[in-house]
Amino acid sequence: MSEPSLRSLIQPGISKRTDFPIRMTSMALLIIDIQEELSKIDVDSSEYKHSTSLPRMITNSERLIRAVRASRNHGKGGEVIFTYLECHTNNSRDVSFDYKLSGSLSSLPNPNHPAKFIHGITPIAGEDIRIPKSSCSVFQSTNLDYILRNLHVEQLVVVGQLTDQCVESAVRDAADLGYLVTVVEDACAANSEEDHQRGLYGMQGFSRIISTYQALQEIGSAECNEGNDGWLMTVEDSINDKTSSSITDVHSFSISSASSFALNRTEGYQTAILRSLRAAGVKFLRYTVVDAYNTIRCKTVTVSHTMSLLAKRNQRTSTASTLPLESVACIAEVCFAGLPTHADTCVSSSNLSAQNVLTLEPDFSTLRVLPYAPKTAMIMCTAHNQRTRELSPLCTRGLLKRVLYEARRDVGVEFCVGAELEFMLYRAGRDGSFQSVDMSTFANSTSLNEQEDFISALHDQLEQQDIPIEQIHAESAPGQLEVVLNHSNDVLQLADNILFARETVTACAKQYGMKALFLPKTSENQAGNGLHLHFSFHDVSCDQTNSFSDPTRLTGISSKGESFVEGILEHLPSLLSFSLPTANSFRRMGPGCWTGHEVGWSIEDKEVPIRVCLDLKARNVTNVEYKLSDATANIYLELAMILSAGMQGMKHRKKLRPMLGDVAASYQHVVSVNPMPTSLQTSLDILKTDEFLLSILGSALSTAYIAIRESEASVGKSLEDEVADALKRA
Repeated sequence: MSEPSLRSLIQPGISKRTDFPIRMTSMALLIIDIQEELSKIDVDSSEYKHSTSLPRMITNSERLIRAVRASRNHGKGGEVIFTYLECHTNNSRDVSFDYKLSGSLSSLPNPNHPAKFIHGITPIAGEDIRIPKSSCSVFQSTNLDYILRNLHVEQLVVVGQLTDQCVESAVRDAADLGYLVTVVEDACAANSEEDHQRGLYGMQGFSRIISTYQALQEIGSAECNEGNDGWLMTVEDSINDKTSSSITDVHSFSISSASSFALNRTEGYQTAILRSLRAAGVKFLRYTVVDAYNTIRCKTVTVSHTMSLLAKRNQRTSTASTLPLESVACIAEVCFAGLPTHADTCVSSSNLSAQNVLTLEPDFSTLRVLPYAPKTAMIMCTAHNQRTRELSPLCTRGLLKRVLYEARRDVGVEFCVGAELEFMLYRAGRDGSFQSVDMSTFANSTSLNEQEDFISALHDQLEQQDIPIEQIHAESAPGQLEVVLNHSNDVLQLADNILFARETVTACAKQYGMKALFLPKTSENQAGNGLHLHFSFHDVSCDQTNSFSDPTRLTGISSKGESFVEGILEHLPSLLSFSLPTANSFRRMGPGCWTGHEVGWSIEDKEVPIRVCLDLKARNVTNVEYKLSDATANIYLELAMILSAGMQGMKHRKKLRPMLGDVAASYQHVVSVNPMPTSLQTSLDILKTDEFLLSILGSALSTAYIAIRESEASVGKSLEDEVADALKRA
């Protein structure tokens, strides 16, 4: 999937300029008026200008140019654009009236005497872009805006002179034209420190203002650029470059002004995290991923070791270029999609082997100290190619992130998802066999009364991890509980919360002498465990909180909401490969199981697979429930596929089919029965022909996923054996 445009990510009134660091595929480095005519050091130059301002600007601009060119030359994006004072006529009659009133500026370099550039800051013909200008702002006297839009540039990184004149004018105009502007303050020059500060103050409401060091860090760490070691070395050379241009040779030593000094905040944050963890008694940091088949895989790094890495970095005894919490753990690629759940044996038809390794890159927003293992903190990761650092196509968490970006960019919506997590509690009897902790029925108080201590502890442990709970109640089977997680507009965080909640339920049950099973079916004669998902959305272009609902329509669902539901229904037989991914999952499906057995939808009917829900107070449609889901599914992969199916319906404006059993006169016909697959293998066979869902998965993941799931489907296990194995693992 292509990257979303930066403009599409802006949330009016919420987003800040600091939310948009440099992205190479969307940026251009704009060099303003760094030319020999304006950069001479003479007796009339102020001490500040010739000893500080010009040398600093030239040195830092050269470093930035070198880094952006390296990115561009390696196919990673970035444009270098020089704009400079030069008129189109030999007698300068085409210069602006302002310049005609400004003394020496009334006569500019011209075709007979063209502008001269400084060594090291010279355009490369045919690669860099040259735009002569004859006014203060480049946007007023050139076609720069036209060129930038042809190049799909959305970000401008601005350097040059003078800070309070041509630079400030260009920045203000660029912001008004819709560009995200970053000013590199120590790569700009002015006649005095006061002028420089005045210019920066005038631009702070129109741009980000950062240092060269921070700009180079962002160029070197931008996600789209993580793919070429040679290029990264070039950027690191630019960051660490202590050489200066010929102009700076006049002075043996100088330091940057206080205003241009920038702290490496990312390293500071990681240092603070490590110290906080150590102070909280945390000894272990668990880097965690989930493979395609819902096996949690993790590696633990000791906090003391990570602190030692930080100390070496601070003492300059380490050559590592990454920060102490990053790139410290890796797992073989085959472990992400090549191993079945029942054995650590590679399935050859998955086309994966133990040859490659993926690094685990942490998402710091997920860091949680585990209440049931208080010496450990867990952090969710994405998987990246060890050599190129690119996001792996086998990373399902990364896939969900990509789908959510696409939803905002292509469809213009942000999703809201809720989840109902069901599980059964067992306790060992005197004979050692495990039995349900009670014989309670749906919404009965028995389980709530008898398991109150466990439920209270579970609530507290989830709350400590910032996992909000809406409801807890007894479900239909003996010893069965349901925990309802709050609906969330942060879908990725909700997926993480489901994972954390599942781990917490398992650990907390053990603390109370019980075992928690999420197995879809534990008895042929009793209800099973599901993981029902609820979906709604809002349009990013309006303030409406729930764009799924429209009370003025016959169904109560908006037109876009109807298309979303129809998209899911069209792909539902294939989607079961992801939401009911085991042979046991299909034991839970059928007439009378409250899951549905026909492809279709209805309003508030618990016997259909896609149930449209009403708000308890307003009685309006509020969301759609996907019932054919259980906790054996990889939640990231499942959500990515369901949302993609719904989004395809939205993009093609699919018309929603009638409700199951609806014979309303407006439809003029009875809906035919459309049975769903009754086995995992049947669903996989249908998936093989679903070109759209296969395209979302990608070649590598689709090949491996189908191969492994078919391997698992061929393993014949009795229900009793499945329950026995689940109890051993719990």
